[in-house]
Amino acid sequence: MAFLAAFVVFMTLSSSLVVLCEKEHDFRFIAYQDLLPTSSRFTDGNVTSFSRLLFDVARDQVIVGARDTLYRLSFGLDIRERMPWEASISIQETCQNKGQREIDCHNYIMVLQNYGNRLYACGTYGFSPFCSWRQMENLTVLNYDKGVAKCPFNPHANITALMTDNGQIFVGSPTDFSGSDPAILRADVAQDNSRMLRTNQYNSKWLNDPQFVGSFETGEFVYFIFRETAVEYINCGKVVYSRIARVCKNDPGGSHILKDNWISFLKARLNCSLPGEYPFYFDEVQGISYSHEEGVLYATFTTPINSIHGSAICAFNMSAIHAAFSGPFKVQESVGSAWERQDSPHRDHYECKMGRGRTAQRHQLLDSSRYQLMDQAVQATTLQPLHYSHLERFTHIALDMISTKLHETVRMIYVATEEGLVKKISVLPRTKETCVVEIWQPEITSRTRIRTIQFLKETEALYIGTDKALMKISAYHCNRHVSKASCLNAMDPYCGWNEMLEMCTGPPSGDTLVRYWVQNATECPILTAPVDGSWSAWSDWHKCAQSSGGFVSEHNSNTDTCLCRSRSCDNPAPKNGGHRCSGMSIEVTNCTVHGGWTEWSPYSQCSQSCGVAVKTRRRTCSNPKPAHGGRVCVGPDRSEIYCTMLPPCPAPKQPSVDGGWGPWGAFGDCSAPCGGGFRIRRRKCDNPTPQYGGVDCPGCSIDYEICNSQPCSEVKRLSSWTPWLMELNGTTGDGGHTERRFRYLCKASVADSSTLRIALAKEETRICQPDGVCQRSGDNSDAGWGEWGAWGPCSVSCGGGQQFRTRQCDRGNGDCEGTGKMARACATQLCRGQWGCWGDWSPCSVSCGIGKRTRVRQCLSATDSSDGNACDGSGIQQEICEMPSCDIFLGWSQWSEWSECNSDGERTRTRKCLTTNPTSKECQGEERDIRPCPAPAAANTDSASIGMVGLFLILIPTLGIFCMITYFVTRARYTRQPPLGIKNIPGSPCYDTYPNQYSSLPTKDYPEPRHKPKRQSSFNSHGSSTSKNIPNGHGTLTKSNNMMGNHTPKVLSKSFDQDTATIKRNSHSLNNVRPPTRSINDEEKF
Repeated sequence: MAFLAAFVVFMTLSSSLVVLCEKEHDFRFIAYQDLLPTSSRFTDGNVTSFSRLLFDVARDQVIVGARDTLYRLSFGLDIRERMPWEASISIQETCQNKGQREIDCHNYIMVLQNYGNRLYACGTYGFSPFCSWRQMENLTVLNYDKGVAKCPFNPHANITALMTDNGQIFVGSPTDFSGSDPAILRADVAQDNSRMLRTNQYNSKWLNDPQFVGSFETGEFVYFIFRETAVEYINCGKVVYSRIARVCKNDPGGSHILKDNWISFLKARLNCSLPGEYPFYFDEVQGISYSHEEGVLYATFTTPINSIHGSAICAFNMSAIHAAFSGPFKVQESVGSAWERQDSPHRDHYECKMGRGRTAQRHQLLDSSRYQLMDQAVQATTLQPLHYSHLERFTHIALDMISTKLHETVRMIYVATEEGLVKKISVLPRTKETCVVEIWQPEITSRTRIRTIQFLKETEALYIGTDKALMKISAYHCNRHVSKASCLNAMDPYCGWNEMLEMCTGPPSGDTLVRYWVQNATECPILTAPVDGSWSAWSDWHKCAQSSGGFVSEHNSNTDTCLCRSRSCDNPAPKNGGHRCSGMSIEVTNCTVHGGWTEWSPYSQCSQSCGVAVKTRRRTCSNPKPAHGGRVCVGPDRSEIYCTMLPPCPAPKQPSVDGGWGPWGAFGDCSAPCGGGFRIRRRKCDNPTPQYGGVDCPGCSIDYEICNSQPCSEVKRLSSWTPWLMELNGTTGDGGHTERRFRYLCKASVADSSTLRIALAKEETRICQPDGVCQRSGDNSDAGWGEWGAWGPCSVSCGGGQQFRTRQCDRGNGDCEGTGKMARACATQLCRGQWGCWGDWSPCSVSCGIGKRTRVRQCLSATDSSDGNACDGSGIQQEICEMPSCDIFLGWSQWSEWSECNSDGERTRTRKCLTTNPTSKECQGEERDIRPCPAPAAANTDSASIGMVGLFLILIPTLGIFCMITYFVTRARYTRQPPLGIKNIPGSPCYDTYPNQYSSLPTKDYPEPRHKPKRQSSFNSHGSSTSKNIPNGHGTLTKSNNMMGNHTPKVLSKSFDQDTATIKRNSHSLNNVRPPTRSINDEEKF
């Protein structure tokens, strides 16, 4: 067998070489060099795989997809925009780590579709498919989209894609990394809908290793053409059949059965064969092109790759396609049974008429699960293929429709071959006979892979994408034929003889009916008629040898070069007695010329009239000039000698240099921050510095500028009260005296507060009695108060609290206006909350198969804020849940309602099997379900209540005694304590950790031996004073004697000692709740 296979391959290759050599001697063959004058070619460095083309006629551009790059080109292949789109380095490394080749780990563009003025492009992206929406005008990325299932992982995979007018994309492609899960699917990418409808996964009756070729839409259907391993032939061996599949655009998909699968999917075989008692089948479709004008599908077919090569072109009209899909189905009841022909009465959903009733939907799902393959194949429009060829393999196909002198429409077919050639074939309208008009070689090397061909009517040209370049080749090559006979015998529908120009041309101004344009393309080209020879295109210039006539040795070649180009008389070659080409076949130019010196010129004058000087002479290398690689002249082109007998030169006098100012420097700091100041900048006389008696720079080197002219803000300063001073001559009649103290205030708009001078602001007077009691006069709201103390600690650490400061009343009677205590807000930042307990799990999201269930927990925030970030972490948790397999519902009706409970305490429900002959996967399980009835709750309550009576009789007296004891103990403990003004807030029902319930707070202790002092006269001769009870702001009465042993009063009393107390916090209270307070601003107080 191995020998036979090797023999087949050898014969195939040998036959291909023979056919290629025969084509090169055929006048219809046009070589690469001869195509260049009528074609355009686009390449871009190392970019390869020009495989995807999208024509945008409205904008006169073509979008090209290649490896790692997107292009916007004009129809003439002039570049308008280049947009790189490469896979990242990390993606490429990951791809190679998974065992892929480096060349396959690039981003190969596989999908190019347009929707309005937007472009949808997808690439393999290093085996990580990725898609993007872009603008058609400048390829700017609008947003990205997931590419899995819309684009294959492997760049060698066969894929087809089509986007409809409503933005839905239909794709036939492998959907996984290994390529083992092919699918025909629909995705609503324009609406960003994540739901996809696809063929049944891993079901060989739907798709069996398909190789997608193309797709097209017409009416309510979208058609896919592919080749696959024939599942109906699997019992007899392995064979590949060509298929056409059909789906409805409005297919809603299945619900429980065939969930997210097509319910309108059908496929049929495409029959392209040579008739006979035993037909010869071309089983493997390679390329398609659908003609919307004719409603005909044209496709290329080949024999298997390990067979002797042969190819054919077949055409299928839509009536034949509809007939096949309207016929009976081919069904296999079980794996081991034969395929049978069956029909179904429920076919509306296959015609895109979707039923809405439950019965209709049930029939749709069951039929779609059962029927996918049609029994009859789609037959071609002719008994035998339109065109077939031996020892060739056709790949891609493109179409054109033109008018000729004798026929209104003539179908032109362009097919590519595996040898890298393109055939231009005409179909004769009357006989449907096909004629090979021309054979093109689009690449300079043979067997270059052609990845795509498309014909654009607007330019009358064929666009060919290869691994190396993108080419645009005109359909007109009439100028190859130099005589009228040669032009008419070529039978090219594009060409005719122009009697006015005496040339073979296309129709003048597109008019095929003008009299002076002669055409008679009614048959295939006449290969036996004389063919006059015509020159091919000139080759590229290349180096050629030229002998210079000198001595040539083995070690020293004296051979020069020229540039030469040539052409051959083979476009076409003279044949059957035709005339040979006239003219030269070789052109020579740019031959090597070596340079030579001219004669020396006379010596010039001396370079100066005194001192040391020289005179020179010159020659040039222009006798002749070196050209085209010739050698330059050897030796100097300039010669010098000294001048003699010149007098010495006088000493030079240095010219004076006047000084010039350099640039101004930056301004310095302002002399005053406000109220008007000045700043200065400087410059130097150094550009240049005055030298040799030059004049110094005029002007000043310093520049002044006024700055900070805004008025100064007002500054205030207030002094402390002076000690009480006894007023001279201030004694009273009763032995008392008058004392005064002073306070000074200064405010001004100055820049520096240290320059303020304090003036008298306030004055207080008091009259002191002999017993030491003093009474002030002229009190105001702040009179009698001492200085404010420091701010105390904040009441809370977060959530908003208070801190206080106090001052003491210095009046003898303690009667001061205002308050002695001030509060302000503190710790205003929000407190972090705590999570509550997790709730119960929700029901599973699906009734069968694999789903999800969730549970939530609440954030118990310390404040009423709705801030979702008060607690750390997530409040939602998910996990996978598994329900019974969905296969157990296949074929069953819905369960009936539960029956009433019977005498045995049971209830039942039933269901029915919807098919008469269920398969092994249908109607699994029982038809009847039995469950026990739920027990009534009242019986348990009655039985429990009898047993509890005795227990209550014992517990009630005990609880009464315990409550009385608790009441008296609590009352005795809390009678002397004031109630706390803190609002209790319910806390979290469960904690992850236990907080510290104790904290130390600073407190003040007021022991009985100590009393609050009061200010007395600094000069009191009495030995004691009468005590006075004064309010101190805390609801207590104190008395003190503040006199020293020598009868001199203290000015200030000693501060109270501080201690700490321990307070237990309630675990269900929050430390940021505070009663409303009034804040007093120090500035307003002042």
